[in-house]
Amino acid sequence: MILPETTSSEYWIIGYGNAQRRDDGIGPYIVNRLRPLLASRGDVHLRVSHQLEPDWIELLKNATTILFVDAAIRRGGEGRRWTAIQPEFKTLPCLGHQVTPAFILGWLQCLYRRCPTAWLVTIEGNDFGFGSGLSPVARKSAEQVIGEITALVLTQGGGTLPELPDKPGKVINNGQNPIRRPT
Repeated sequence: MILPETTSSEYWIIGYGNAQRRDDGIGPYIVNRLRPLLASRGDVHLRVSHQLEPDWIELLKNATTILFVDAAIRRGGEGRRWTAIQPEFKTLPCLGHQVTPAFILGWLQCLYRRCPTAWLVTIEGNDFGFGSGLSPVARKSAEQVIGEITALVLTQGGGTLPELPDKPGKVINNGQNPIRRPT
């Protein structure tokens, strides 16, 4: 497979999941909703896929910030979570579906000596049955995340999440610098 060349990209937003399994398609839903909101930004690259692909490592080599957007099984939490990702090589996935954001970062670090700021944005879902469309609860959380991502890209340099007017921030430390994430 020949991959297209990239310019000096800054932001990559990757939404992954199965849109035919209702709330599992929340990652692609969010990225597709972001397209018109971020269309004027030449430094933002949006990607939708059924699963994470190791082939993307080449595409991501110039990224400064990567957001991986995925569904999570609802556990009665806050509806969404932002988690700072660090590179790792604990396991070598033998199947594409086992590729993790941390694995992709590990290869970026190994091959290109680059480690962009990266977040796994998980949104809780409660309907993973066959069908299309999101449940009302998942859609509400997705809309909040769309606002958070838009604010991040439009107002920040990528490493610090913006303070949201309706949410107090909580500072976490990813080992590199303090990062503000929504609570």
